[in-house]
Amino acid sequence: VAALYKGMKPTLLGSFPYLGIQFGTVGLLESAFPRNDNDATNVHRKVIFGATGGVTAGCLTYPNDTIRRMLQLQGTPGYRVYEGYLDCAKTIFKEQGIGRFYKGMGVNLIRMAPNRGGTSG
Repeated sequence: VAALYKGMKPTLLGSFPYLGIQFGTVGLLESAFPRNDNDATNVHRKVIFGATGGVTAGCLTYPNDTIRRMLQLQGTPGYRVYEGYLDCAKTIFKEQGIGRFYKGMGVNLIRMAPNRGGTSG
């Protein structure tokens, strides 16, 4: 049974901040740009705010996704085995630099913006 929960820490370390940042960003935008009741573009506004919140959250939590993926791949041919989450983060930073944490983020953002905007509108 314990094996079912083995990868839960990296997932939770990313999920809670992601949702907090996303909803916080949308709330901030809602406060900064209040809704006009006569505005026919309210749906567009929600889509843009949702996409902005999703992209912001995705950028800030992407390093955690990289660590999570590396932990999932560990032990497969061509990938090393880490002692845990912090060991993985330190090793990636030491051997490949900060840029490795963001590798592939551009493609993810192209997917994320319409997805988050569409679910917020």
